[in-house]
Amino acid sequence: MYYLKGDVITEGNILKDKFVEIVGDKVTYVGNEKRYSDVIFYEVASGFICPGFTDIHIHGVNGFDFMDNEEAFEKIANLLPHYGVTSFLATSRTAPIPDTKQFLEAAKSFKHSKPVGSQLLGVHMEGPWISTIYCGAQSKSSIRQLTWVDVNDVITPFSDIISIITLAPEELEDYLILEYLVSQGIYTSAGHSNATMEEIGLAIDYGLKKVTHTFNAMSPLHHRTPGTAAAALYYDELICEIITDGIHIDPKIIELLYKVKGHDCMVLISDCTGYNELSDGGYYFRNKNIRKKGNEVTLENGKLAGSALTLDKGIKYVVEHCNIPIEEAIYMATQAPLNSIGELEYRGKVKAGHQADLVILDSELNVKKTIIKGNVVYERG
Repeated sequence: MYYLKGDVITEGNILKDKFVEIVGDKVTYVGNEKRYSDVIFYEVASGFICPGFTDIHIHGVNGFDFMDNEEAFEKIANLLPHYGVTSFLATSRTAPIPDTKQFLEAAKSFKHSKPVGSQLLGVHMEGPWISTIYCGAQSKSSIRQLTWVDVNDVITPFSDIISIITLAPEELEDYLILEYLVSQGIYTSAGHSNATMEEIGLAIDYGLKKVTHTFNAMSPLHHRTPGTAAAALYYDELICEIITDGIHIDPKIIELLYKVKGHDCMVLISDCTGYNELSDGGYYFRNKNIRKKGNEVTLENGKLAGSALTLDKGIKYVVEHCNIPIEEAIYMATQAPLNSIGELEYRGKVKAGHQADLVILDSELNVKKTIIKGNVVYERG
């Protein structure tokens, strides 16, 4: 047993000067006094005690990519606590079906191996069932229509590990596929899509719940022909991912999305493609020539190729540049992502009975300490 003491951010609120009691892997008490006077405590004199962050759209960090091999899962999971991430969805890239299956097998094996570090909650499949028109940096040659054959061959055997599938609704063989995926506990998200607002509305009727990296790689918000981006704003029920690196989206547009959707339907993601700690320059990775300059990652043709962002930096960015209060930003990196995949029950809050997955931020909102299941797994030197 031990205590943390300081200002707590949880459930969209700041609780001033609280004791957080941790026994084993659980938070057992949050209040004004220590319940046991002889137990040690760590005081957070300036900064915040927060729930651990959850990144539901991340491809890798520090040069590692989930689609490399199963070993990459372990390396990434052990690195993510440096950035305050205590749980995540391993995110795929558009690839040939054999490579996609290999990724799914690796994820399934890793999840059942009692791994340490940040906790794998499932996978986010970003393709290959997307639009060639808005493929972004995804491999156009591997894009295909989502048919019942692929549902039975690729998705159903791994339905227990798949949490989200990003797809282009307008390219589906049958909209009933969406209904089936919902029945399997899989959340579908419109992304890399050329769908009209009407097509998104129809997809919602069949179970579409989310929008992937909103405003990027999708039909735009046009006043006469509103596309997927317009639908993201129009339909209240859609939960919108957002990349907050200051490159993918203007800060005022991030603020606009926040004003429209609120903290419940806006999820901060990194979409990190593993270049976060790499030096500026050119790289040849995974059959692509990549250029990194600061936080910007592009293909040779200038198209953005994911990000070099980590979730802690994304939180800091929206607070400093988008007029979003810290307690709301934390919510959008903790409760909102977990709620969007049905994983909120025992995570995402600093609250008695919840898993002790916590992050301590300093006064500049940098990660100082990360705790997973009550154990300190990262502490900044």
